[in-house]
Amino acid sequence: MTIFRNLFCKKRKKLDERSLDEIKSICKILFVDDKKFAVVDILKNDGWKNTRREKDVESLDQLEVYEAHIIFLDIQGVGKKLQFKEEGLGLLEALKDKYPNKRIVVYSAEEQGKLQALHPSFNRADKILRKDADPYSFSSTVEEYAKEAFSLTECIERIKRHIFKEFGHSLETEKICRNLEKIYTTDDYSLSYVSKIFNIRNASVVAEIVKLFFAK
Repeated sequence: MTIFRNLFCKKRKKLDERSLDEIKSICKILFVDDKKFAVVDILKNDGWKNTRREKDVESLDQLEVYEAHIIFLDIQGVGKKLQFKEEGLGLLEALKDKYPNKRIVVYSAEEQGKLQALHPSFNRADKILRKDADPYSFSSTVEEYAKEAFSLTECIERIKRHIFKEFGHSLETEKICRNLEKIYTTDDYSLSYVSKIFNIRNASVVAEIVKLFFAK
């Protein structure tokens, strides 16, 4: 669509829809698993070059956690370094509390129903996978969440849905594009500026969506 090809005039930066290869080069994926997991290498070989594994999390503020856009968490054998009483479950809850906008996927040898029956907090995970699921289940999940974060079309749709849900009014695609243009041109992703551009009192969620989309 023309609107996605030409968002800017000549003097302004150009914003185009990203290709999957571009998204693969941007998206940072973290696996927290105390054992080597073949899916990590499979994703790297498939072009998701910013994929890494940590045996456990030493700090919720450590760089690997802070920078990750998608976190895969093996619920068993982790969460020990931070001395969570419920180990992996405690780590899941802490990560969702601190980083509500990060996508966190739990995987385990146990079936999803058993995990959810064991503790309702498992429902805080964005998705639950079997550890022995086909690698395709992991790669398709990565692609889904990466596109959600870094696709221009998905960014616009997320903003639309949030504004309608939170404020009860619709915002046209063209208007959102113009707002993104202003933010991108000024390079100002602050909450105050995003709130001003979108003309809403508290644009914290929109600001997070925008900052994530413009991540490099």
